[in-house]
Amino acid sequence: MKYFEAFGEGGFHSAFMTTYAFGSLAFEDIPFPKLRGAGCRNITVLADRAMVNQAFSEFGPPRFAGTSYHLVKADAPGAFHPKITMLIGEAKGRLIVGSANLTALGLGGNKEQIASISYSPDAPESAKFFISALGYLRRYVPQDDPWFPISLQRATRSAPWLRDDDFDHAFDVNGTADLNLLFDRPDINFLDQIVASIGDDPIERLVVVSPYWDVRLEGLARLRAALENPVTDILIDSDANGFPSSALSGVSDTSLFDVRSHAESRFLHAKLIIAHGQRWDHVISGSMNCTFPALMGPMIHGNAEAGIYKRVARGVALEALGLADYQNTRVEGARLADLQRSFEEAKTAEPTIDGGTLILQSGKLSWTAPASSPAAPATIHLYDRDGLGLAEMELEGRSPTYAILPDAQRPKYGIVTFADGAMSAPVQIVDLDYLEVTTLPAQRGRKRRLMDTLLESIHEDLVLIETLNQLESLEEEDRASRLDSTPRTKPQAADAAPPVYEVLSYDEFIRARTHANVQGKSFGLYLNSRNDSAASLMSACLNQMIGMVGPDLRGMEDKDIDALGAIDFRTTEPQPADDNGSGDTRADSLPQSRTLSAQTRATAKKFQEAVTAFETRCKALVEKKITTSEMVRLRALMQIVLSHAQPIEGSFSPSQILPVYTAEGHDWPRLIGRLLLQHFGATRALQNLTVEPDESEQRRVLEYLALSNWAAKAAHAAVLSHKKAAILRVPLERLIAALTTQTQTILSVLEDDRAYFDEISGKLDARFADRLRLPMKVGVHVRP
Repeated sequence: MKYFEAFGEGGFHSAFMTTYAFGSLAFEDIPFPKLRGAGCRNITVLADRAMVNQAFSEFGPPRFAGTSYHLVKADAPGAFHPKITMLIGEAKGRLIVGSANLTALGLGGNKEQIASISYSPDAPESAKFFISALGYLRRYVPQDDPWFPISLQRATRSAPWLRDDDFDHAFDVNGTADLNLLFDRPDINFLDQIVASIGDDPIERLVVVSPYWDVRLEGLARLRAALENPVTDILIDSDANGFPSSALSGVSDTSLFDVRSHAESRFLHAKLIIAHGQRWDHVISGSMNCTFPALMGPMIHGNAEAGIYKRVARGVALEALGLADYQNTRVEGARLADLQRSFEEAKTAEPTIDGGTLILQSGKLSWTAPASSPAAPATIHLYDRDGLGLAEMELEGRSPTYAILPDAQRPKYGIVTFADGAMSAPVQIVDLDYLEVTTLPAQRGRKRRLMDTLLESIHEDLVLIETLNQLESLEEEDRASRLDSTPRTKPQAADAAPPVYEVLSYDEFIRARTHANVQGKSFGLYLNSRNDSAASLMSACLNQMIGMVGPDLRGMEDKDIDALGAIDFRTTEPQPADDNGSGDTRADSLPQSRTLSAQTRATAKKFQEAVTAFETRCKALVEKKITTSEMVRLRALMQIVLSHAQPIEGSFSPSQILPVYTAEGHDWPRLIGRLLLQHFGATRALQNLTVEPDESEQRRVLEYLALSNWAAKAAHAAVLSHKKAAILRVPLERLIAALTTQTQTILSVLEDDRAYFDEISGKLDARFADRLRLPMKVGVHVRP
């Protein structure tokens, strides 16, 4: 099998991959388009930090990393060296472990060795290997990584078999399993896992294929000693990296063989250990060279590695691997000296400087300093995807931020300049706004249609509330099915157990954010984040409408978000057969008269009914903990009301059907007031709010508060313009005063929160102030 052919197989929605060397051009030319073309959109790659920096310095940053797939720079005491490809589908999975890097040579140039494990309903026992591998990856993802938890959550949500924990995740040390997944573990190193997998079968001969070796063959010596020093044959490609042949004199019963002919003129990069026992052949393949750092692992400052152990019938392994005739190619005499010289001449690349991390979300670009640097960082130069300079960001402190306007060119990467003049490798920007949309696994049926409704909506309408209700209903059904189908009857192993995060009260959440800010770390996203929840999609939809998210996501740059007058309200209020079409005006605006047709008035009543339904919902939540999902619902209702509110003076469009005042109760200032009363009423929104430890949760709170303050002041301005509406003035003024006090307290914690609040308020001015003919911009800054 050609390795790259595996990426074109359909039926997978998520891919998690690890590599030592990362060739972005090769990856984005071969596996990436194959995966996307086959419907796999949720893609995450972990690569060794030093090798990523080296590749970026030499070839430039990748085109799609940070926007269409997630690239994580991973660290290990030695090298982050595993080569894992895990493809996950709703009812299938493929776990590939081998020697191939995600480079041009690894994908199609070298002679590599890979092994795979498949999951299907007919092989449910294989699920444990996938779950164990996911736990392994999580150990190497930085704790403050902003996207991996979301990617993992999306994968497991759409693969129920990954949630089945009814088996033991611990490494099988009994020596009876035919198949084992090997990787560096906190409690047992790679070599000991090999020995434990072989069990009590005495080893008579050891065959080792490895392109790289220790100077003194220490890794080989450890391996042989662990297996009681069997006769050993070493297989190398003599045209590759040489071999420390002078060290062979100190190793008994060991011979060297040149198998370059088996490489078919390609670099033999495969890593294999074949232990011939009295009863079985034991085959270990994967990423590990036969070196001390690879076999002993991070516990002795060695490498992170991964491999697969397979037990097969005695005497069949070499034939199956095409190596049955290797003993005809023994290396002796002068050729040993030539190999020694080649080994001594091998050079390593000069290290490059790490530039830290750059995260872009909701118009805020945040930088986190690298763990070490040659001097104090001074500036970051930002570039677009074509390499054109955009801006220069001064660096003060360890976590400075930079504002990116929604209509500005989005930066793709940055280069850090240090005080001594040194420059970092390019730092790709993790653009969370893009990733949230571009990596969504494809959905089918009803859920897909509902998600598309939110993601593609360009105007506020009550259909959004109905869509939210239906999506939340599907979420509840999914949660119930998970509880029924995945009882947790056994504890998880330490290396696979997910962290447990409590839902925080708002006060506790504020304290946690303050502590994180003092420590210079972002609060981060965790595994219980509900980034793909109905509330999250609704929040993104509302932000898109007011311009808080760049209009270039998912092809939205071509959509006209100002086309609000083209709404046909018959989709909300069906037209009866005997209706003569009164009120179905196509004029651009209506005269000053506030008289509404029967149909339009009936549609306006729908808004009143929606507010009443929300009040009923809130009463059911009395004394219960609520989440930010309720804030998103309340925000959506207020934004929908404002979108259909009539201006306080002048003409208005057909979509503006909610008057400034009417005795029937569907006037928009009254509806806004009723909604805001729920903030201090039954739900006691902030007083009884619980917030998950997720930065997006905090943004939802700020977005809700900004709209609440803005809407209250807009409603107050409207009632002052209408004599009959004066009865609403005092209640609204009380609401405004209470909201202002509460908002000031919340915004006093972090300056970034105040800036985000002000930005949203400005966007609301741009969206609604002129439309409502307000006498002044109401999105004023809230200051203590």
